[in-house]
Amino acid sequence: MELPLDKVTSSEVSKRFGYYYDEAMTHPIAVERNGAARVVMMSAAEYERLARLDHIALAPEELSNDALRAIINAEPTSESYDNNKLLD
Repeated sequence: MELPLDKVTSSEVSKRFGYYYDEAMTHPIAVERNGAARVVMMSAAEYERLARLDHIALAPEELSNDALRAIINAEPTSESYDNNKLLD
């Protein structure tokens, strides 16, 4: 699920840093440079929450359809076959 992300140019952030700092405390703000989002401003609490999610195991029914398709279609690397000898 992709959420809409407010976008602002880096020059606008530099002109009104205090405003965007306060805004980022309530929702993420994408900062664009040369027309592309380069960084996201967000509260430290939200960053820490997202970082913790990186280490959470999910049940298959909790995965998105895209994630399930990626897992189903994944091909093992040659290095993974080399690990078979460790099981003997």
